[in-house]
Amino acid sequence: MRRYSANYIYPVNGSPIRNGIVILDNNNAVIDIVDPKGNEKEYESMEFYNGVIVPSFVNTHCHLELSHLKGRLEPSGGIAGFVSQIRNLRRSDDLLINNSIKQAISDLDNNGTVAVGDICNTSDSLIEKQKSHIYFHNFIELFGINANDAQERFNLGKNLLGSFHLNKGSKSLTPHSTYSLSADLWDLINSELIITSSLVSIHYGESLQEYAILKDRSGQLADSFNALGIPINLPNCSSPAEVVERFIPKTSKTLFIHNTFSTKDEVQRLISHFEEPYFVFCPSSNLFIEGRLPNIPMFLELGANVAIGTDSFASSNTLSVFDQILIILDKFPAITFTDAIQWATLNGAKALNIESIYGSFEVGKTPGLNLITNFDFSLMKPTAKSRVRRLA
Repeated sequence: MRRYSANYIYPVNGSPIRNGIVILDNNNAVIDIVDPKGNEKEYESMEFYNGVIVPSFVNTHCHLELSHLKGRLEPSGGIAGFVSQIRNLRRSDDLLINNSIKQAISDLDNNGTVAVGDICNTSDSLIEKQKSHIYFHNFIELFGINANDAQERFNLGKNLLGSFHLNKGSKSLTPHSTYSLSADLWDLINSELIITSSLVSIHYGESLQEYAILKDRSGQLADSFNALGIPINLPNCSSPAEVVERFIPKTSKTLFIHNTFSTKDEVQRLISHFEEPYFVFCPSSNLFIEGRLPNIPMFLELGANVAIGTDSFASSNTLSVFDQILIILDKFPAITFTDAIQWATLNGAKALNIESIYGSFEVGKTPGLNLITNFDFSLMKPTAKSRVRRLA
């Protein structure tokens, strides 16, 4: 048994506890959370830290298999240029890919991450995930706008899904984005989702180019597909919202990733249509690809379910969820640390269906413990000098 205390404990499912104590058993399961209510006293085997203790982070959106692209891409002013660079640089030496994934998982661990929603187009990450104690939900991603190979792509995705066997994790088949699947491939995924009711993750509202190609087949994405000689066989839908409403069952828990250009009316529409939507922000990636952030306070105003991801090393120099929190708090001062830490822990766990284990300090859970140092107690928020350290 071990007791951990700090200036404040953030249980997440309740208010911060001044000089609180989290008690763990030998398997790091929470036995008790103690609120001394001003009557602090020494306990046997108690460790006190200057700072705040929070549950370990849940990274709700990542692409580990792109880790070998760290530092190799240039900001390109939009999704079309970014996708083009990925296409040209993605394949590499197998040893480099594997070592980069191994290092990325180590970075996640060192930055206090306990669970990850990871996008998979290959099995490149499987071996290293099997070695890790981090929980992974593997989103086996499908894309392709050529109607002639829809069935083949779907079959390949199903085969890849079947190969992902982890001691600690889960998996589901998912679409890439609203603009990158033919109507035929969408129909196949729709049928699968109706049968399985599985978790969905979709890149959404990431670029204005997404809206243009759906509206009238114009813009840089359309130009890129045409230049490659790829027929644009997209569904007969004029907006991203229309695509997801048509092809993703409203009962499916759906993670909308990025939302950089999502409008208030659009978000309200999605909240009204889907039973359990989550809106996932990846700030460092948004700034790299589009040079702007989503209107995050608007989502808070609407009462949306919000979670945090990092995206990949291709579009970010960090896989730290805490770094994403710092960006959000810096750019949007009205957002509180209490809000942000909930998005980074319990909301992420709920989004990935693992809230019974992770995300908050509750008896019986094994959420992990992170210490945040150099905390500004006058403002109750971290500073640029704050650092994260995993305690358990």
